[in-house]
Amino acid sequence: MAAIPPVFADFIDEMRAEAPSLEITQMFGKPCAKLGGAKPVLSFYQDSMVFKLGATRVQEIYASHPEAVQFDPSGKGRPFKDWVQVPEGIDTDWQALAREALGLR
Repeated sequence: MAAIPPVFADFIDEMRAEAPSLEITQMFGKPCAKLGGAKPVLSFYQDSMVFKLGATRVQEIYASHPEAVQFDPSGKGRPFKDWVQVPEGIDTDWQALAREALGLR
């Protein structure tokens, strides 16, 4: 497994207080996290946290946060419609989005 960026590892450690079965794995060579045996719902890419929230919710985030971008891990113009890439420091709460992606809300 490739090296896990410290900011992602620390974030996942914090989220384990609410989701103890959260585990780090890889998706397309990128670090990601999932609950138990479920599919990945969190990732870290290009210094941004990435969340699987569903296409409708992703569109809402784009509308209110122009800094958020489509998650295109291949870099070939084929973004994942249910995922949003959120850079650190914009007016949004990574933990709240992670709870949403994990179904904890």
